[in-house]
Amino acid sequence: FMIKSSYHYLLSFAKRSYIKRINSIISTLNLRNGLSLFDIGAAGQIMPRWLRIQSFLHYHGFEPDDRSRSELLRKKNDCLSYTIYDKIVSNTKDDSILYLCKSPTNSSTFLPNDKFISLFSDDARFKVDGNIKIPTTTIDNLKINNIDFIKLDIQGGELNALKGAKNSLNKVLGLEIEIEFHRIYKNQPLYSDINSFMCENDFSFIDFPRLVRWDRDNVYQTVGQCVWGDSLYLRTPEYIIKNISDIDTIKRYLAICLIYHRYDFINKIKN
Repeated sequence: FMIKSSYHYLLSFAKRSYIKRINSIISTLNLRNGLSLFDIGAAGQIMPRWLRIQSFLHYHGFEPDDRSRSELLRKKNDCLSYTIYDKIVSNTKDDSILYLCKSPTNSSTFLPNDKFISLFSDDARFKVDGNIKIPTTTIDNLKINNIDFIKLDIQGGELNALKGAKNSLNKVLGLEIEIEFHRIYKNQPLYSDINSFMCENDFSFIDFPRLVRWDRDNVYQTVGQCVWGDSLYLRTPEYIIKNISDIDTIKRYLAICLIYHRYDFINKIKN
């Protein structure tokens, strides 16, 4: 018991120490307007790596499912600003059907692909309990001046959201996008489709911060079939040096590189 208690204490101390250090470093950048984070598919909470620096954030969360949105609105935060939107983000300004799954985080504008899902355990979480019509918007239509980073996790709708941000993407410095290697939802785009779009818009694929494998007997195993994950895209330092002259934008880019431990990119900018 004492060893276990000591381990948890050391882990907690290490986390607190890291959070203190990263906030201290970002403070030295003297970000005049903070960092703007678009969290599209905001159910749960702000991503942990961004939650650590929430005092620098202008947070824009998008969550059309009432079950998840009401929980978000109750959460306390220390952000510079915190806004939750109730619209679906897509490639058109219209209405769309949201299919409400038993597990709210699996709700989507695409119907679950039962043929694939049924191969794995706990497929009941994708059971559709109903649907509602919800207004859609595009990122471009919101006309927000600064969008430094976009996180996308909308169950197959990521490519449509990106297509509705063609103008806004010109100012975006990085994105973390949920991608699928197999169709969890019917007719959804896959990783190859998203990667092609991002390359066409001068973003470089950097890494998979997370890869999720499903086992036929127990989902979310360390072994199994690689089904989905999160992909990180950033502007390269060469792109920044060539195209960005505004010092505040460069500072925000450096902060994002720090958050994702891209120290090689930071060194390239510094040199």
